[in-house]
Amino acid sequence: MNQKEKRKHLFQTFVRSKGLFACFSLVLSLLLVVGSTYAWITSADERVNRTDANQRKLSAMVEEDFTQVFHWSPGTSKKKEIRVTNNGEVPAIVRLSLHEFFVSFETNVADNHRENSAVEEGNGNLVVYPATSVQPNNTIKVKDTDTWKINNYYSVSANKYYKGNQVICNSLDDHSLAYVYNDTGRTMPLKAMELNFQTTKLFDQAKKPIAGDADYWYYEKGYFYYSEILQPNESTEDLLESVTLNPTYANQYKGALYKLVPLMDAHDITKSLISDWGITSTDFAYDMYQTKLH
Repeated sequence: MNQKEKRKHLFQTFVRSKGLFACFSLVLSLLLVVGSTYAWITSADERVNRTDANQRKLSAMVEEDFTQVFHWSPGTSKKKEIRVTNNGEVPAIVRLSLHEFFVSFETNVADNHRENSAVEEGNGNLVVYPATSVQPNNTIKVKDTDTWKINNYYSVSANKYYKGNQVICNSLDDHSLAYVYNDTGRTMPLKAMELNFQTTKLFDQAKKPIAGDADYWYYEKGYFYYSEILQPNESTEDLLESVTLNPTYANQYKGALYKLVPLMDAHDITKSLISDWGITSTDFAYDMYQTKLH
């Protein structure tokens, strides 16, 4: 039997054997499934890799020029410049909201004039408490506004503490408590803190930008929206320039602590910004951004 006849005989034997043919079909099917799976994984990996290669970082940061003030006299202004810088790798649109924190301390209003003494106790002096009055978890830390609570103590020196008696400590998660620009109903003590904005670069409903205006902030519904797309390494114009302590600042608030916290949102330039930021078609921000998004 020659070689050709041997191959023909082998094939006929294989076909007649149903069990062997079934095994061969199963092996072939498995190879096809594995091959398809491998191709799908390879294709998926390629898509992920392409995405990763182009997935540059979206990032921005608030920058401030400000030095903490320890002795602030009524009628004086202190520099507090606030801007946002795109420190990421993709274009970004940004907005800011401002949040205020305040704590004042007990004052001794009793007039306890001592006989044969020119010294009067009280008359608005802050009440001083010794360290023995302070518990481990009831001290006020300047950088931790969660500790700004009534009846907590603020350390002035090793054995000298003031006790908080009025506190404004708004949650950063509650946007309804953010600073309201041009609010005529602002009351004491926050009314005494006058925020000086760069007015040539700030607009609102009462003073809208005109054609040709660029690189400005627009205040709407508790947010300051920046008009332009920030490219990587670009910064906004300053929103705030300084803070003034009103000359009529009440004596009862002397020694108080005040903190202004800017909260920033950054978004890529996709149209999802409109829904993500809750902007409606009637908002000025909608018209300001719609042609800049894709």
